Amino acid sequence: MQKSREQLQDLLDREMEYTKKLNKKIDFLRGQLKVSITKQEHEKAIAYLQRKHEQELTDINNRQSKEPNERGAGRKKKATNQVILRVLELRQEGLSQQKISKAIFEELGIVISRTTVGEIVRGEHGNGAE
Repeated sequence: MQKSREQLQDLLDREMEYTKKLNKKIDFLRGQLKVSITKQEHEKAIAYLQRKHEQELTDINNRQSKEPNERGAGRKKKATNQVILRVLELRQEGLSQQKISKAIFEELGIVISRTTVGEIVRGEHGNGAE
């Protein structure tokens, strides 16, 4: 009976050791599965970003070009030499900035603000060719 008990204990110990090895292998495989899922997700994200990039390139290449700004790039002064001369003439006549602004609109159909009129009078406003 003592021998069979020792044999059973040995058998149990071997089974426990085998079970531990299997559990380690299961844990390893679970880790591999997580890594492969993460890798698949990354590959999907990369493929999606590549498709999106190609679509954006296509959109950029198919985009209509902008019409050029008639006054050139950036913010230019909109008063032409004709407007500047007329503003100075009206100022010589003693009109206020607001009245000059209204007169320019009525005569030339160009809307300029009182601030622009003041800049022209003070000589701070460049012409449209600048």
